[in-house]
Amino acid sequence: MASLWIDLKDIKFQLFEVLKIQETLLGKGRYVDCDADTCNMVLDQAAKFAELEIAPTYPDEVHRKPVEATWKDGKVTTPESYKRLWKLYCEAGYMATSDHPEVGGQGLPDILAAALSNMFLSCNQAFVMYAGLSHGAAVLMEDYFQHPLRDILLEKMFTGEWAGTMCLTEPSAGSDVGLLKSTATKNADGTYSIVGTKSFISAGDHDLTPNIIHPVLARIEGDPPGTKGISIFMVPKYRFNEKGEIGEFNDVQCGGIESKMGIHGNATCTLNFGTDNKCIGYIMGEPREGMPIMFHMMNEERQGVGMMGASLAGAAYLHALDYAKQRIQGANVIETAMKVENPKPVTIINHPDVRRMLLKMKSTSEGLRLLCLFCYFCMDNESNAMVDKNEEQLAYWHGFIELLTPIVKAYSTDMGMMVCDMAVQTYGGYGFCREYPVEQMMRDQKINQIYEGTNGIQALDLLGRKLGMKKGLYFMNLMGMIKISIEEAKKIDALKKEAEVVDNALNALGAASMDFGKMMRVTPFVPLIGACDFLNCMGDVVVGWLHLRMAITAIPKLAAADTGEQDKAFYRGKIEGARFFINRTTGLVIPKLENLKLDEQSCMNIPEESFAV
Repeated sequence: MASLWIDLKDIKFQLFEVLKIQETLLGKGRYVDCDADTCNMVLDQAAKFAELEIAPTYPDEVHRKPVEATWKDGKVTTPESYKRLWKLYCEAGYMATSDHPEVGGQGLPDILAAALSNMFLSCNQAFVMYAGLSHGAAVLMEDYFQHPLRDILLEKMFTGEWAGTMCLTEPSAGSDVGLLKSTATKNADGTYSIVGTKSFISAGDHDLTPNIIHPVLARIEGDPPGTKGISIFMVPKYRFNEKGEIGEFNDVQCGGIESKMGIHGNATCTLNFGTDNKCIGYIMGEPREGMPIMFHMMNEERQGVGMMGASLAGAAYLHALDYAKQRIQGANVIETAMKVENPKPVTIINHPDVRRMLLKMKSTSEGLRLLCLFCYFCMDNESNAMVDKNEEQLAYWHGFIELLTPIVKAYSTDMGMMVCDMAVQTYGGYGFCREYPVEQMMRDQKINQIYEGTNGIQALDLLGRKLGMKKGLYFMNLMGMIKISIEEAKKIDALKKEAEVVDNALNALGAASMDFGKMMRVTPFVPLIGACDFLNCMGDVVVGWLHLRMAITAIPKLAAADTGEQDKAFYRGKIEGARFFINRTTGLVIPKLENLKLDEQSCMNIPEESFAV
């Protein structure tokens, strides 16, 4: 029976047949001891774990019982099912799948860890967030915390014995972090006294672990205002010694948790540091290096949020598909057109509009998955180049990561929200009810467009920074890679039309990026107003390219004499999905870009008082 939560077959197709990690990554550089058999075994076990252990902790499918974190008397209680799951998750080694063996990791490729995240997030994003934030904080400690407490800290965090967070946002300092008010005063012993309030802290407090490690942004007294004066500190919930023995409470108090639209199982906290002037922090890196250090974690989290968007989209599609195959409603459109007397009612998957929605969900969610995996593929190539000390390859692959990060985060979540919305629509009225999980998926998905830098901020980052990096070299390298696939597809009769569509859209994207660059110096409002739409146009082109790659791979497999019927059906789905996405999404990029370049500034021209009178 097909899974309602994960698509292991497509994950393996993207890893081994499209990206060809067995030839391009495994057995090389950092992954010299890793082979395809090991990766397949890890994937198979993770799929079982996701289906059997994580999926059942999502809100109950039949009774739709809420699974929520609660706060009372200053303490957070997580859903009961999470406690057992956390223990199993950590014992299985999923906290450190791709980390170095020196810190207790398995040393597997980042792309494999990302594939596991895709499966786990598809089943319960709220739970996986506890682990994801803990891992991000652990990596930050590994890279930037130099202190006698470091070794025991890494041991505790990479095993999941202790958890972690990211404490950046404050009530008066959200996207503009430079406005933060948290302070750090240096003590005689070299520690710092931390005072301040952080808000919207995901997994900020809970009962899954006995200790929680908070990387906290604060300004050392006397340092300049703005982001340049910010430092970062390791602040534990409970103090501890070099043996890992937990001591006194460190005056990190949870002032409450948010009542949210979605991800109810994850505690989104307000944390008060130093209410009783007893909060101690340890500096990470050097003073005033807080923002560059924190962005190390934020970039990892942004890629992770993109995977959240792709994962929920994939699960929503699979649930909608299952429903469409079972729900009987209406007559066959052909019989109706032929005026057949008493036409038999059919399942809704037979209706053209439902098929349109299903193929749009399928092609989009599968394209998003490959977009995210490709970014991790670039990270692995960067890691191998680092081991090989190949500076040219190191810079080449790093450029893709820089350029793609805002697209992975914003495009995957914008389009992921569209897929979830369409999944609800497929169910009709039932999709709007809590009897089925797609309404929860849609509510969970919304936060992914907001946190770790709103999608509007990602668009400004792409337009204002990333496109022009190294005088446009990163963008040109991406265009060059896409052109290779286009030329390959043009040699295949079944893909010539689609190759032409992607080629034209890519050329228009390159021209629009240059036009926007010129406008920034003359009429900056035009590109700034269109930044989000431009990012999504770029996403449409990149995912169109990735669909070309999938179709290029699938076509000879479909024609092969030894391909079984089930595999033929799979490859046919990849080809038709590519055609649908390229022709109906990538094909719209050119007119969209032309529209974005028009001198239309009504949203800036309208007086503030005219928005509502």
